[in-house]
Amino acid sequence: MVQICYIWVMVKLLIIEDDMLLDEAYRRKYSEKYDIRIATDGEGGLKAAKSWEPDIILLDIYLPGKFDGIDVLRELKKDTKTTMTPVLVITNLPDMVERVMVMGADKCFMKTEVDLDLIEETLDLLLEKSKR
Repeated sequence: MVQICYIWVMVKLLIIEDDMLLDEAYRRKYSEKYDIRIATDGEGGLKAAKSWEPDIILLDIYLPGKFDGIDVLRELKKDTKTTMTPVLVITNLPDMVERVMVMGADKCFMKTEVDLDLIEETLDLLLEKSKR
């Protein structure tokens, strides 16, 4: 008799966002599909990215504390442990879109121009692209 054991491993999504309403919306929408961790400031986000090693990161630019989203993105792309991790940036700051793309973000959306379904589609595309 042969016994086969399957282990299902969920994709790890790190959300770095200080807006609690958005955090809850992301959690409700994506929790069945992703293993989610949420950091509400840049410093916590960097620590989680380095220790938990997520498969993909959803990053806000305007964050409280010592590091904003620009600082977080810069550090993620400098560190060999996180440089290849896809980063989807969501921002309210129109002048940041081009800047974060130059810095290494994989995609950037304005919060006013995106919904949860488009974010999910983009996360899936970025994950697929990163596996090639």
